[in-house]
Amino acid sequence: MSQAINAGIATSNQLSQAAREAKGSTLGKADFLLLLVTQFKHQDPLNPMDDKEFVAQLAQFSSLEQLMNINDSMDALAMVTREQSMMNAAGYIGKDVVAGGNAIAKSDEGTSIFYYAIGENMAKGSIYVYDVNMNQIYGEQMGAQAAGTYKFEWSGKNYAGAEALNGVYYIRLSCEDANGQPMLIDTAVTGRVETVITDNGETYLKLDDGRVVALKNVREIGASKASTDSGSGTGSASGNGSGTNTGNTADTGAG
Repeated sequence: MSQAINAGIATSNQLSQAAREAKGSTLGKADFLLLLVTQFKHQDPLNPMDDKEFVAQLAQFSSLEQLMNINDSMDALAMVTREQSMMNAAGYIGKDVVAGGNAIAKSDEGTSIFYYAIGENMAKGSIYVYDVNMNQIYGEQMGAQAAGTYKFEWSGKNYAGAEALNGVYYIRLSCEDANGQPMLIDTAVTGRVETVITDNGETYLKLDDGRVVALKNVREIGASKASTDSGSGTGSASGNGSGTNTGNTADTGAG
């Protein structure tokens, strides 16, 4: 009799070992059911498993199956949500956005605009520009300002008055209220969306100057200047009554 019990234990151990080798240390519902059947098959006929214990194990298997099905459904839902979020974000490509952040970009065309908002009157403050290595290259003092939203347009020059290199820079503010206490400042940046990126379940927008902002931080979205200019040109052509050459404003004007 002990041989049958030992055989059952050995079979269960072999099954567990095979399952761990195949799936790491995780047992699926099929493995759990096979273990249960094997245990039932090799039980001692003179001392069979208690029916209540067997029913309890079946209930555990049922619960395991339901939990695994729920987990699979949640994974599928999360995947669909990520895909939908990315598809929606694709509509941002080519458009100008305002998003929470403190990174600005400098290029040959100038520097991107930086916005900051203060919730109460500010007695004094300072604004600084740092490079990617967090070296402070420029700063200026700010006088008293009432509560509201303001914008800062950096000249692109450092303390020495020399033109800074093109690239990404970071803004930091230090502001105090009338009592000399530091104030919390809300900041935002602007840029044109070039690419949509998904990483670890989060969706990000890569701007055409290399900066990256989280989609959840986007506060405003609008048509790009290029799109606006294109629309204006087409409108002028249509207004001149050109039915055959609406795309050529110069020819229409000459006519």
